[in-house]
Amino acid sequence: MDAAQFRLPVRIQSAPGEPISEVYSAEQALDLLLAWPHHQGRVYEAALKACFAATVDVEAAEKAQQAFRAFARLSGILSCDMMPALPGAFGFRPHLPG
Repeated sequence: MDAAQFRLPVRIQSAPGEPISEVYSAEQALDLLLAWPHHQGRVYEAALKACFAATVDVEAAEKAQQAFRAFARLSGILSCDMMPALPGAFGFRPHLPG
C-alpha cells in the first residue's frame, strides 16, 4: 500500500459521460499532474508541491489530497458526486438568524 494514501479517493471524470476514475494517493495524483497539458497556475503549482511533499512525508498526504481536489475542481475534472452541496440543493435551507 502506498504510504501517501489518501483517506478518501478523489473521483475524477475527464468529460461528462466518460468513466469516473479514482485517485487513491499522492503518487497517483502526481502522475496525473505531471501528464497535465497545462503546467501553470497557482492551484496547479500548489497541488504539484503538496503531492511531491507527500511522497516523502506521509503526514502531508491529507494536504496533498486537499490540494489535488482543489485542482480537479477548478480544472473541471472533479466528479459531480464529490462536489459540495449548495445551499438550497436537495431541499436544504440554511437557517439564517432574524
